[in-house]
Amino acid sequence: MIEMFDQMVRMQSGGEMGECFHSIATNQDKIRADFIKQRVGEKLLENTLTTTSLKSKITLDKIANKILNLYLKALYFLAPRNIRDEVFIRTSIGERHKWAYDSFSLHRLLRLAGFTDIQTMRYDYSRIPNFNTYLLDINADGSPYKGISSLYMEAKS
Repeated sequence: MIEMFDQMVRMQSGGEMGECFHSIATNQDKIRADFIKQRVGEKLLENTLTTTSLKSKITLDKIANKILNLYLKALYFLAPRNIRDEVFIRTSIGERHKWAYDSFSLHRLLRLAGFTDIQTMRYDYSRIPNFNTYLLDINADGSPYKGISSLYMEAKS
C-alpha cells in the first residue's frame, strides 16, 4: 500500500514510505531491505555513495532540478507563513505522483494520444540504440534503477 498510494498523497518529502525506509535501515532488517531493493531499487542497508554510482547518477537534468528545488525552497521561506502550505507542495521534484498506470491503461492513453507500435518493455531492453549506456532505467551493474515494480513502455509518434 505504501509503495503505491504514498507517492500520490504525500505532502512532505519522504512521506510514510520514507519513514518505513528509515525504520528498516535503523533496525537493519535485511529481509525487508532486500524486498524493497528488489521492488523499488532503494538500497537501504548499503553505502551507495561510491565513485562509480555518483558518476552514473549525476546528470545535467539532475543538477538543474536541484537548483530549481533550492530556488523553490527560498520562495517558500519568503512567502507569508499563513499561505505557505496552500501554495507550495513540500515534496522533492519527481517524488510525488498524481496517478499510477498499469500497462492496460497506459497503452490505451498512448493510443488515444496518437501513438503507434506501443510495447511493454523490460528495464534493460529498448528499441533505442545503445539505450542502456545512458543509464536511465538501469544501474551500471545491470540491475533496474527503480526496481522491478516500474512499468516500461515505448511507442512511436
